[in-house]
Amino acid sequence: MPASPQFGYLLYQLTLRDLKARYKQTLLGSFWALGRPLLELAVYAVVFGAVLKAPTDGLPYNLFAYAGVVLWSVVAGALPRGTRSITGHAALVARTPFPKLAIPLSAVLAALVDTALAAIVLVILMVHYAVPFTWAIWWILPILFLLITLVTGLTLLASALHVFYHDLGHAVELGVRVWQLLTPVAYATSAVPLAWQGLYRLNPMVALFDAARVCLLRGHAPDPATLIYPATFAAAALGLGMVVFRATEPYFAESV
Repeated sequence: MPASPQFGYLLYQLTLRDLKARYKQTLLGSFWALGRPLLELAVYAVVFGAVLKAPTDGLPYNLFAYAGVVLWSVVAGALPRGTRSITGHAALVARTPFPKLAIPLSAVLAALVDTALAAIVLVILMVHYAVPFTWAIWWILPILFLLITLVTGLTLLASALHVFYHDLGHAVELGVRVWQLLTPVAYATSAVPLAWQGLYRLNPMVALFDAARVCLLRGHAPDPATLIYPATFAAAALGLGMVVFRATEPYFAESV
């Protein structure tokens, strides 16, 4: 990826533009970065916590579910918007020569800003429920790195293909919603029947979410072996995304 000061400045400006556009003409502005996950938590607390009694492996439901909501906000915030990012900047892409890679990357960075704001509430909940802050909490950094790598790869792939196949935008939005239901965001992995566990764990998010909760909420390190599969998946996604993006980038201007 480009690493020049000019590329960094361009990425910063595009990210700032994305954030401003996201909350433009809203009454609550950037508060939605906190309000949205809290509202989502409220729904989960009623549906999965109170009605369905979803297992949380002994953790308080609000704490368990909100940790999942914060992690998933990286996917939900980056992938749908990132998919439409190139076509959303059609005039800029068609008229100005610049590294188009900055556009989908700015969508990922904007999602990370929202996630960082939402994580403030997670820290407050951890303090409220007296979660021990041990050295194992630093494991969240490689876990987040794998999550961001995976999301970035998928965003690059989807944004490039969306230039030529606009139906992909609707497919990604639906896919993200289905993917969320197949990920232990609002329920523990133990809720899935044993007979389906092998198939369920083909979703790389399962290992990432389980590992994140172990280091954040239980205070001990996850098994590094459990991260091999999501790491391989993330590397493959990023590699494929970069290859497809680079191959299709010369045709963006004439196709948007």
